[in-house]
Amino acid sequence: MSGLCRTCGRLTLSRRHWYCADCKMKARHHRDRPKVTTTQAGYGHSHQAVRAAWRSRVEAGGVDCARCGLPIVPGEPWDLGHSDHDRAKYSGPEHRACNRATAGRLPVARLRPVEPVLRTSRVW
Repeated sequence: MSGLCRTCGRLTLSRRHWYCADCKMKARHHRDRPKVTTTQAGYGHSHQAVRAAWRSRVEAGGVDCARCGLPIVPGEPWDLGHSDHDRAKYSGPEHRACNRATAGRLPVARLRPVEPVLRTSRVW
């Protein structure tokens, strides 16, 4: 008996297989792609230097999250946040959860700008 692929819904080799051969091959190619370095991702030497400058203050306590305003507890994971409008500018330390929760939201809004609604006096 065959199962159904979790990605595309086609038949798999057996019920023990979660993916069909094509989807399994696509996943393998995705896994084998070259890794991006921190510099290529925009987190090179200058970013690491700014983060290192903040590290001692964050570990001592008393630094508030630039996004939510709550204190960052020493030992809690944190990221150096970027400005929402200019990625070249830093907003300051942020809770890791606060920083990464906004990662996918802003670009979607930029891709789909809101179309202005044309209001007329008549209903056509």
